[in-house]
Parts: sequence; C-alpha cells; structure tokens
Amino acid sequence: MSLAVRLLLGLAFIALFVTAVVGLSAREVSRQEVERGFRHRIGAAVRGAQGEIIYEAGAVTQLLPPLCKHDTFVDRTLVDLEGAQGKVGELPLDTVSSLQTMVPAQAKALRLDRLQLVTGDGIILGTTHKKQLGDLDPAMATRLHEKAGRARVVRYGDETHIEIHCTRSSPVVTKKSSVTGKPEALMVGLVASRRVKPILERISRAYGVMLALDPADLPAAGPGFITEQLTIEELPGLTVHAAVSRQPLFDALAQIDSSMLLSGAIGILLSVALAVLLARGLSRPIVELARQTRAVVHGEPRPVKGRGARELRQLAQTFNRTIEELTAMRKRLARTERIAARREVARQVAHEIKNPLSPIRASIENLRRLRDRQSPQFETYFDEATKTVLEEVHRIKTIVSEFTKFARMPPPRFARVDLEDMIRSVASIHDTPAADTGQAASVVVEVEPVAAVMADRDQLVQVVTNLVQNGIEAARDDGTTPKVTIRLYPMSARDVCLEVDDNGPGIDPAVRQRIFEPYVTTKKTGNGLGLAIVQTILHEHGGEIMAGEAPGGGARLILTLPVDGPPLLEKAPHSSADTQGELPPS
Repeated sequence: MSLAVRLLLGLAFIALFVTAVVGLSAREVSRQEVERGFRHRIGAAVRGAQGEIIYEAGAVTQLLPPLCKHDTFVDRTLVDLEGAQGKVGELPLDTVSSLQTMVPAQAKALRLDRLQLVTGDGIILGTTHKKQLGDLDPAMATRLHEKAGRARVVRYGDETHIEIHCTRSSPVVTKKSSVTGKPEALMVGLVASRRVKPILERISRAYGVMLALDPADLPAAGPGFITEQLTIEELPGLTVHAAVSRQPLFDALAQIDSSMLLSGAIGILLSVALAVLLARGLSRPIVELARQTRAVVHGEPRPVKGRGARELRQLAQTFNRTIEELTAMRKRLARTERIAARREVARQVAHEIKNPLSPIRASIENLRRLRDRQSPQFETYFDEATKTVLEEVHRIKTIVSEFTKFARMPPPRFARVDLEDMIRSVASIHDTPAADTGQAASVVVEVEPVAAVMADRDQLVQVVTNLVQNGIEAARDDGTTPKVTIRLYPMSARDVCLEVDDNGPGIDPAVRQRIFEPYVTTKKTGNGLGLAIVQTILHEHGGEIMAGEAPGGGARLILTLPVDGPPLLEKAPHSSADTQGELPPS
C-alpha cells in the first residue's frame, strides 16, 4: 500500500472517528437538553393551566357576591317577592319581564357562560337559557342552602363548569323552606358558572400543550408524546390531562444529525485534501528518490538528489556515499576473485606442466647418456626422443595459451542485449545437417518472450557457444547423433533463465560439484577451462550457473541472468554534497 493511500486512509479514519465520537456525544447532550426543555415546557404548561383555572375560579368568586349585595335587579326582585309573600305567580309582570332581559345582559357583561336568578325554593326567575325560565330546580335550591362564595365543579350536560353562587335574604318575610322544611327568611340567589373547556383551549394555544378533561381526547402516551395528569386541589373533582408532541424534539435531533453529518463530510473532505497535499509533499520526493536509486543500482553512475524534507536530502547523501563504498568494495572483490582464479589456474597449469616435463627430461638425459657412450643406438633413439620432446612442448604451449586466454579475459561492457536474437545466431552456426559436414548436429531453440538484458553480448555469445559445443562433443564421444536444446524463458520480472540440454552421457555425479573448477573435465579431449570461464563470465554479470540432468538423459546446464545486470555499479557516482545534505545538480 502506497504512502499516499495510507495517509488518505489514516486521516479519513481520524476524521470519521473524531466526528463519530464528538458527534454522538454532542447529539446525546443535545438530546438530553431538548428532552429536559420539553419536560420543563409541559411542566410549565400544566402549572400555567392550574394557575389559570384557579384564577378563573377566583375571578368568578369575586364577581358574583357584589351582585347579590348591591345590584338593583336583585334588590327589586327581593322586594317584589316580599310584597307577594314569596309567591312567584303574584310578581308584577314588569319585574318578570325585566329579569328576562337583565340576567342575560349581566352574564354577558361579566363573561359568564351561565347565570341564573333562583328563589330559595329552586324556582328560576331569570336565566341565560330561556328554556329553563320558570322551572323548578330542586338541585338549585339545594345549592343555595350550601355555603356561598366557594367555587365547585359541576356538569351541565356534556360540559364541565366552574360554578359559584351567592344569596340575598329578606329581613322581614319568612317562609317554610322546601329544602329544610323549616321556616326561614325569604331568599333569592344567583348561580354563575364558566365552562372549563374554553379555558383549557386558551391555555393550550398559549403554551403549545394539548389539555383536556378526558384522556381519550388526547393521543396515547408513547414515543411520540409526553403525557401528564394534573389534579387541582382547589377544585375537587377537576382533573386535567396534558400531552406534548415529541415531534419538535425529533425535528431538533434530525437537525443536529444533519449538522453532524455535514460536519463529518466536511471533515472527511478536508482530510482527503490534506492527505493529497501531504502525499504530494512526501511521497513524490520519496518515489523520485526510489527511482533514482533504482537507476543507480542498475548501472547508471549518477548521484541521487534528495528533494523535500531535510531527512530525504540526508538519506540521498548517505546513499551516494554507500554506493561509492560498495562500488569500491566490488572492484576490490572482483580483483581479488580474479587474482584467486588466476592463482588457482596457475597452480593447475604448474601441475599440468610438470607432467610433460618429466618425459622431456628423461628423453634428453637418455640422449646425453647414449652420446657419451658412443652407443650405436643413439641415432635410432634420437628420432624417438626428439619426437617426444616436441609433442610435450606443444602440450605445454597449449596449456600456457589457454591460461593466457583465461587470464586476459576483459571485464564486461554492458549494453541491452536481445537474448533471443543472440541465441538463434549461435544455434544457426552449430545446427549442421549431415550433408554439409558429414557430422550432423541438431540445435533446437525454444523461446518465450523476455526483456532485453543488460550484458556484454560477446561474452554471452562465448558462454552459449561453449555450452553448445560441450553438448555436441559429449554426444559424439558417446557415439550419439548430437542434439542440443536451448530454452529461454522469464523466471520473474527481474530475472531470465537459459537452459541448455544435450543427449550425451550426462555428468558423472562424482565430479558434478567440481565441474566448474579449472582443469576438471569429463570429456576425452579438452583442458577443463571452458566451464570455469563460463562461470566467471556469469558471476561478473550477476548471474549463476548450475549443472544437472536432463529429463531424457544427458546433461542440463541452467543459467540465470538479471535483466538489469549486476546489482552494483562499475563506476561510482561521485558526489560533492556539503554537510547540510544538499546535492549538486546532475
């Protein structure tokens, strides 16, 4: 995963985490505050309703007593009843007519829903409801005999009222009461009331709370509503039910959620933008530095330049110094390996030269001895001895020539080489029908597409030629028509593989581990330096060679080559960077 992607994911995760933690905490706090506000609101509404109802009851209580004491139509009615000795049927017609007008007018002036003028026996003399005029209402008579000036809750049909009454008694006329059955002063009274429902509706509009006397008129308690019940002690029998919708709470929470989501989205976008900027500022110099280092490792002798942060410049400077040291070490190691290889070959050459020196010396010593003796065999032995000396000298010359060839092998000159073209060129030279040379040899090439490799073409030609010739000679020595198969295929994106199979007798397992040492060979002819030279060339190219058995019999040589050549430079990239990590322009 690239640095840019990691920065992007990391900052996005931080933004999401912070938004989630802070957002959920803020949402919960906001929800609690809004819930508390709603609870306070319904409590205030219920308390307001209680106060309003008590106020209405008190207002009615304060309005009615002055009427009984001082109002003229009450005084006149009582006087007329005194004159009629309490008989309603003997009241003057103008009194009865005026009461039918005065009582409704007075009720309207005092904002009363009901107002009735009633005698002590319960006969209705004046009322806001004309259908009841002149009726006898025992319940009214009973109320007039109760304590006056105290509000109470009553029902008229389906309506609940707050009711209060007051009375006025005659000091001169007495009459037997229809309620108590005892003589008592002649009495008239006013019974007034106001409906509770309009009061609750007014309070509901003022506080935004639904109020009702019957809980069936309100929504059921649940997730959508908060409900409470209010009992007014000042008005026994009056219970008010309240409900507040939670929808404003839900709307407030939805608005909070939208704000949180918007903030989170903005945070993520800012994080992405910041990650992109950081990635450009951090990953680009790193990617460029990596590209330069790959170029240097693959053979381009140019110092890398670190851009951006001070640490990257210091890294580039350190890399340049390291490459210089590694290049010098590689050169020293190459020289050491060449010297060691030459010493080994020289030791082998010395050993090989000793063998022909012995017969040369013996031949010369015999000639000298025969000559000193004036032996007649001198002439006869002379031809044989000189022939032996010349053969052994030729043998020494061949050994020295091969050693010189090995010792003078130049270092590789690297360039991009098309391996397929090079292999087919070598194969075409050694693929000879019997009709051409009398000695048939078949060389088959099997190639898969591979990249051009960084190598010395001439030295690779020498490698492939040596292996093909070894295979052909091994098969001919075994009495078999030579067939050599060359396979080329990619091992990975960085390496290619070359296999050379023959149909000869194969490699003796006893010498397989030493087959690449100088002067180790399994052929009837040869000096044993060919595979040693092949191994040296491959090592200088950064490759390897292994010996094994082909599936159908015979030998198999497996070569691996890096596409970009040896991993270290032949020439160090010289840098004059100062101690601050600044690198010179390339």
